[in-house]
Amino acid sequence: MKLSLKKIINNLSNILLATNIVFGLQLGAQALTFTGRASGEWGLPDRMSNPNAVIDISSKDGGTNNRLTWGTPGTGGLNNFVQFNGIDFNTNTNTVFNLGKLYYRNGSTLIDTNFNGDFPLYLSLSLTLPLNNTESFEFLFNIFNTPNTTGNEVLDGDILQFATAGNTSHSFNHEGVEYTLKLIGFSTDGGETITNEFNSPERSTAKASLFGKITVAPPPAAIPEPSVIVGLSLLSLYLGTRQRK
Repeated sequence: MKLSLKKIINNLSNILLATNIVFGLQLGAQALTFTGRASGEWGLPDRMSNPNAVIDISSKDGGTNNRLTWGTPGTGGLNNFVQFNGIDFNTNTNTVFNLGKLYYRNGSTLIDTNFNGDFPLYLSLSLTLPLNNTESFEFLFNIFNTPNTTGNEVLDGDILQFATAGNTSHSFNHEGVEYTLKLIGFSTDGGETITNEFNSPERSTAKASLFGKITVAPPPAAIPEPSVIVGLSLLSLYLGTRQRK
């Protein structure tokens, strides 16, 4: 059965319209803005080098279970803690943004009450836009106690870092589109420089911001390449010219 030029043109127009709609939906998903507040609760270490370590979790500065403390102070010393204070955020997809402030105190404690190991941060994004919902994630952090052998407070400082695969991405769904939250790293200069660890010198409290990114997953169906769209457009114009002639 032969199709008339008019029907061919109509079919091509429908294809182009459908393609533009799909592209529009995808671009809309990529440009989506997320607004809300980040918060986090620490969990107990899941792997401890010292079963006798002294560990406590408490709530500070309006947070809930947001300070992890460990170690028994020596004479005149202070124990160690890491604390996370979440903040409000407004970010587009595929944009690095600040989730909150981390405080890490490297105290002076008895060795047999410390620990080296991994521990979880249960991070929550309380969203108000584009949806009113709380998305929760679990990321693993790691404390590395350096040997105090140099006499230099910075070189002997302990390190807060991501555990192995600790900054693995976690996903959530909104209106059928899959988004992913990934922790990018720590920054002490407002995001100009981002690293996967930061150092707390001996007997001091270091501060850093925790940065992340929300990305959008590729669409489940293949999207035509731009060259295909251009080709269909040219073909449509050509057939339209033939019909007019």
